[in-house]
Amino acid sequence: MAVYTLDALLDAIEGIMDDAASLVRSQTYDELTEGIHDYPLLQVYPEENTGTDWTGETDRVTLSGKHSVKEYTVHADIYARQRSHIAEDMKKCVDVANETEDILDNLSYPLFGLACVTSFRWSWRRVVFEYGGVKYMGARFVIVVRAGTQT
Repeated sequence: MAVYTLDALLDAIEGIMDDAASLVRSQTYDELTEGIHDYPLLQVYPEENTGTDWTGETDRVTLSGKHSVKEYTVHADIYARQRSHIAEDMKKCVDVANETEDILDNLSYPLFGLACVTSFRWSWRRVVFEYGGVKYMGARFVIVVRAGTQT
């Protein structure tokens, strides 16, 4: 398994999800701005790491070295449209959520283009975000990624 960094993992997730046709802009954790000027906008940032699971105490794994697996929770917030008309706002939210679902459902190996990603799962929910004092209809994708390294 390859060695990875959290920033590389976040950039890879953003790079894959950015393929949604209706997205105008995407940002990772180090590109976030104080306001939203273009939407639909995707923002990808880390939420949690549940720690390291070390394996390697058996002779089967020892031959190839110890393996470390971490589980990251990543939020991918999609600001679909500034709140103005509920039906139009909801339609834009559903459209971009459908596109994003298709992308995640059709990933192939290596997942997110990284050999270190062993598996992932995701869910999403509709959210009315408040950002810079303005409300946006959108969706929060919660992506849980298992990534490992070999030492």
